Amino acid sequence: MTHMNRIENGVEAILFIAGDGVAVEKLAEIFEMSVQDMENVMSAFMDKYNYASHGLKILHYGNFYQLATNPDMYEYLSKFAGIKKTNNLSRAALEVLSIIVYNQPVTRSTIDKIRGVDSFGPLKKLLDKEIVEEQGRLEAPGMPILYGTTANFLKLFGLNGLEDVPDLDAMQMTIDENIAAVEPKPGEEEE
Repeated sequence: MTHMNRIENGVEAILFIAGDGVAVEKLAEIFEMSVQDMENVMSAFMDKYNYASHGLKILHYGNFYQLATNPDMYEYLSKFAGIKKTNNLSRAALEVLSIIVYNQPVTRSTIDKIRGVDSFGPLKKLLDKEIVEEQGRLEAPGMPILYGTTANFLKLFGLNGLEDVPDLDAMQMTIDENIAAVEPKPGEEEE
């Protein structure tokens, strides 16, 4: 067994028993290497591991790595566990999350103003699910709480960092193009 295989096997075992994500700094400490060297090892290992189409995959979010089930195996896992797939976030919660993602850190009053309605319920659900968190207070009268996304948000949406969030203008152009592709053009009849 090569030294690299031994490290990869060790990382796999650590991620398996950890359950939650493990910080790259902790892995570097365990394997007595620099954080940058461990990042390089993990990048190569993830490419190899995730490419091989296992029932498990390695997730990378922020500076954490986690061993998780492959989403392609959901059908089998849900049958085994007896669960049905549900959309856990309401439309209102997704609206609030979108506002936070693109404006963070942001106050609840700003969220309410953008939505035009009270956001207490959806914001509480996002906080309870640890998708967003309090990130301090705004230096203004009343010292309102600032909200932002968490590492759990990155994990749930398969992002390495906030830099991976799609650009809002580019995303709107894609949405507009998709709508234009399915809407009848002026003078055309709808079928």
